Amino acid sequence: MSRLTSSWDIGRFTGRCAATGAPLEPGTPCIVALVEREDEAGGTPIVRMDFSEAGWNSGDRPKGVIAFWKSTVAAPNEKRRGFVDDQTLLDLFERLGGDDRPHRVRFRFVLMLLLVRKKLLRVMGTSTEAGVETWLVLPKGAAEGEPAVGVMNPKLDEAAMKEITEQLGEVLDGAW
Repeated sequence: MSRLTSSWDIGRFTGRCAATGAPLEPGTPCIVALVEREDEAGGTPIVRMDFSEAGWNSGDRPKGVIAFWKSTVAAPNEKRRGFVDDQTLLDLFERLGGDDRPHRVRFRFVLMLLLVRKKLLRVMGTSTEAGVETWLVLPKGAAEGEPAVGVMNPKLDEAAMKEITEQLGEVLDGAW
């Protein structure tokens, strides 16, 4: 089994503001952030952090925020709903383009797979150069002749791919 399977536990809703430690009560607004941890030696490179609006606006934000969005804290028995809109996902995918750090390449590849599953991206094919496989994708509704976007395949094994996909799906689709 790949070492990656144990290092991609992004985390779930903690119920507490990461800045103030105050409880995040059902029905209140909160900010969810994905944060890159550069100080982790072999640990989780990207983690989820939840903030109250006051905590987020206090200026006590962590370094390395790669994405954030506003949500509302769900009640314990409330049906889960997605709280990241499609455009936010596409913007995150685009922002991660051109970044060759391994954990971001893995993150972008799995995010691409989620976007394909949501039918926001279409796979146009693959290419291989110098042993590196690149998936070619286009956004839904792309103009004819628009060049495909290349996404490097980090060659995750099946178990790592499944686990990362499930964990990102939980975070991005609103699992508390």
